[in-house]
Amino acid sequence: MAKPSAPPTVVDVAVAADVAIGTVSRVLNTPDAVRPDIRQRVLDAITRLDYRRLRQRRIPVATETGRRRRRGNLGIVLIGMDESLAHLPVITEAIHGVELATAAEGINLMLANVPQANRVPAFLTRNQVDGLIVKSPLLGDFKACASAELVAAIARVPHVWLIGRPDNATGDVCAVDNDAGARLAADYLHAHGHRRIGFLHPRPGQTRSESLKLNFTMHAQRLGLSVQPFEKPLTDPVRWPLPAITQPTDLMPLLDRWAALAPGVRPTAMLVPADSIAVQLYAALRQRGLHVGRDLSILSFNHERPLVMGLAPALTTIDIRAETIGRRAVERLLWRIDHPEDLVPTKIVVEPILVEGGSVSTLHP
Repeated sequence: MAKPSAPPTVVDVAVAADVAIGTVSRVLNTPDAVRPDIRQRVLDAITRLDYRRLRQRRIPVATETGRRRRRGNLGIVLIGMDESLAHLPVITEAIHGVELATAAEGINLMLANVPQANRVPAFLTRNQVDGLIVKSPLLGDFKACASAELVAAIARVPHVWLIGRPDNATGDVCAVDNDAGARLAADYLHAHGHRRIGFLHPRPGQTRSESLKLNFTMHAQRLGLSVQPFEKPLTDPVRWPLPAITQPTDLMPLLDRWAALAPGVRPTAMLVPADSIAVQLYAALRQRGLHVGRDLSILSFNHERPLVMGLAPALTTIDIRAETIGRRAVERLLWRIDHPEDLVPTKIVVEPILVEGGSVSTLHP
């Protein structure tokens, strides 16, 4: 297996060893708790990928406020996501940011993946961590999709949601500034002559996409642009684990709806909430004999380089700075641990930037 272009993370090790993320964490933190054959498989993957656990510098246990972090352990829990979603580059990059921040503070990081959201990780039941970074799908009601035991276990410790917070969840969250990203997208499309914009929304109800659609529509109206959503209605209750969109056929009905419109009303550009979806839109257009840029311009979000590096033309996308989000989530969690008397949930947002490719053509009057 080739080494990833970015420094490998525990997620990459888990994929290479064909084990769960939590197994890699146990090999790194409590190796005697792992069967020798599986432990060796993980160690072989670590060697093959040249994964280097970030050196942790030791700091005094006492904080500036005189309180103590009792164990020096933090946990990161991925819940409700199947493997394809848990290993998206935007998530692995955010986890890498968490790793960097915990290593800089001399803190151990323990990881668990709970795809069915139906069990409590061992380090929570054993009271081994002082706080949690939590990542879940942003579609679905947290308390309906996760077991009551897991919901209660997360609520008992300080925690910060990573990249976004699902419906009916409580606690702090660190995410991208959707309003700033929507403004960047609207201004860029307007500057390139696009006046009719589509919003590809294969999963209505997804909290981040809904926020992006709302903010983009507001900025589009400010610039005199029209916005038309292309949405796939939800017919069944949302259940976790939530799979990723991995096939162009998932988008074909929405693309056909766009193509059926008269040229005078058909959007000339499509805003897509994630690069993983943009990749499938490229493929769907190609299967229809259409060309990105010439027939439909595309602007996306996330800047997931391993996914989009082979696209032609190169994708114009909003970089949400996932690694920075991971770092800021740890900073917020440490603050939350040191200030248990403060009960006001807080949202930390990171300013995105636009990365220009060739997927948005310039239209001339």
